[in-house]
This record gives sequence, C-alpha cells and structure tokens, in this order.
Amino acid sequence: MYLASGKENYLGGLNFKNPLFFNGINFEARGEIICADAIYDRSGGLKFPPPEIKKILNTIEFKTLCNDKNCMYSLLANFMPASIEIKNQDELKTALQSFPAEKIAVLKPANGLGGKGIFIDLPEILSEVNLEPGKNYVLQQFINTSGGIKNIIPGKHDLRIIIIAGEIIMAHVRTPKEGHYLANVAQGGKIEELPLKKIPPKAMKMTREIQKIIDKKYGFPIYSIDFGFEKNRPYVFELNDTIGLPSEKMPSYKIFIQKLILSLKEIAQK
Repeated sequence: MYLASGKENYLGGLNFKNPLFFNGINFEARGEIICADAIYDRSGGLKFPPPEIKKILNTIEFKTLCNDKNCMYSLLANFMPASIEIKNQDELKTALQSFPAEKIAVLKPANGLGGKGIFIDLPEILSEVNLEPGKNYVLQQFINTSGGIKNIIPGKHDLRIIIIAGEIIMAHVRTPKEGHYLANVAQGGKIEELPLKKIPPKAMKMTREIQKIIDKKYGFPIYSIDFGFEKNRPYVFELNDTIGLPSEKMPSYKIFIQKLILSLKEIAQK
C-alpha cells in the first residue's frame, strides 16, 4: 500500500511519484514512481479523479452527486426533507413565501462541507441572509430531531450509516454540542458507534432502498447516509463520499478496513 498526496506528485492515469510506502509498520519515502492497481480517493472537492479513472473509490460522477445537494435531492427526493434550489436573493425570497412564517427553515450551500455556511432560522430572518453571487444554495424543510430516536438517543442527533461495496458495515450516532443544531464533529459534535443490530428498522429499510439506486448507478462506492428522525420518521439529510476513518477504539474499525481493502481488490481485478 502507498500513500500519495499533493497534486505535484500526480502523473496522470494511475501513476504517482514519491508516494510513501507502507512497510507493515509505518510509511517510508522511497522516491519511487508507481502505477496503482486501484485507488482509494481521500481528496476533497472535485479536482480528482479525472473522469477516465474507473479503478477508484469513488468515481468523479459519484463525488459530483455528493458535492451538490440539489442534484442529490433530484435523485433522492422521496427520502429527503422538502427542498428548493436557490440561485439568488430573488429566488430565496420567493421560495421562503412557501414556508410557514412561524416554522424554522434551513438554508445551506449546495456544495458545502462540514456544516459550514448553514443558517437555521425563521423565514423572516433567512430572507436577510446575503447570498454569495454565483453560488448555489438549497432551502430545506427543518427536521426537528430533538425528540431523539427511541431506545438510542433522547435528543438532537443524526444517524450515519456507512456502506462499502454494497454492504452496511458501520453506524454512528452524532450529537451536537449544547445549544446547537449541527451534529458535525467539525462543529463540535460528539460521535458514538451504534451496533448494526440497533439501527432502527425504518432507517434500515430506507437505506436498502437508497442502495438500490446508488450502488447500481455508481458502481458500489464507499459512502454514508445521514438521517434525522422527527416523530419516529427518518429523513435523509445527505450522502457523503469522504468517510472519516474510524478510530481504533471503535468496535467495527477492523471490519471497516477489511471491507475497504476487499473492495479495492475487486476494483483492481476488473
């Protein structure tokens, strides 16, 4: 296994220079040029991989879907909170008129990551948000997760289910810090692994239905589905193509690594 980083070390195709080689204990520099059998892409954004690379987790087509919440909604609207694409201030004000004035709504960048740039407030307040020119947003129904998930979590949360090679292999429950809505770890949230047998049946059923769409269309990528429960109903918040590597303290971390390696092996042999 090699670890390659930096665009200056990418030579095109599956070729890299100066990657670090894992010798079984640690990574070491050898000054090599290598041609990979398969790639696990951990880069953010859409600058990599080129469309022609197919021996990879994940392809650029799938990353593009996960980096655009409006595209995601067009594919998975049946599972997500009601959403409206927003391109400018006029569209925002028009869209807000369709939301009840007394209920909180969510405004977020269509291409945002890590919970950044998200506004959660009444329509009157959201109408005053200054949108960045040329940037797309999504206006979304607010899902109140404060009721928790029965027998799992008593309050605000999101439930993350992780899929590798068409198999559900891990689940986490994330909770926001006191007084906040967002459960992203980058925003101060806490994370705890949830045994697969404790995944609520409704979330499991919805995950299976989404898998039928995603795995067939995008060739069995590695991804997670984030859910929030309101009144015992699960809603999909988003899909994520860049999964945080599990801590060694998490019971399923070995399963995660083993399944990831097996998936790469299968890709390399195609």
